[in-house]
Amino acid sequence: MAEDKEIKDLVEKKEKSKKAKKEKKAKTKQQKCAIVLGIILVVLFVLTLGTKIAINPNMPTYNNYAYMIMPKSIKTVFDDKEMTLYIEKNKDYDKTKHQPLEAFKVYYYEDDDTSKEKIYLKNGITLKGEKEESNLMVLQFLTNGTLTDSIIRAVLNRTLIGLSVLLGIYLIFVWYVVWSMKYDKQHK
Repeated sequence: MAEDKEIKDLVEKKEKSKKAKKEKKAKTKQQKCAIVLGIILVVLFVLTLGTKIAINPNMPTYNNYAYMIMPKSIKTVFDDKEMTLYIEKNKDYDKTKHQPLEAFKVYYYEDDDTSKEKIYLKNGITLKGEKEESNLMVLQFLTNGTLTDSIIRAVLNRTLIGLSVLLGIYLIFVWYVVWSMKYDKQHK
C-alpha cells in the first residue's frame, strides 16, 4: 500500500511536471507571438511615417516622388494641332541653381513620330508656337499627378492613424500582461 501511494505520488508529480512544462511552453509561444506582433507593428509604423516624411515637398526625395506620380505623357492641343508631350528628369538639375520646376524636361516628337529625335521645350518647360506660347507645361503633368498624390496621402494618413491605435492597444495589452504576471506572483 505504501508503495502504491508512492507510485501514485510519483505519477501525479510527473503529470504535474508535464502539465507545467506544456503551460510554460504555451506561454513562451504566446510571448514570442506577442513580441513578433509588436515588432511588426513598430516596423510598419516607422515605414509609413518615413514614407509620409519622404513625400513632403521640402524633402530632397520629393522630385523623385513627383516624377513617379506624374503621367509620362499627356495629349494637348497647341497651335490648332494635337500633340503628345512627354516628361523626363532633368539630369543637369541642381537645386541650388535651378527652380524646382526645372527638375523636369518636357519634350515632344515632330508629328508624334517617336522614331524621330526628341524636341525639348525652351528651358524644358516653355512651348512656343506660331500662334501661341504656353509656359510651364510641367504644371500640366504635376496637375495630372495631384489626384494620385491626394490618394497616396489619404491612405498614408489613415494607415498612420490605424497603426497608432493598434500600437496603443498593443502597449495596453503588454502593460496588462506584465501587471497580471506581477499580481500572480504576489498572490501565490
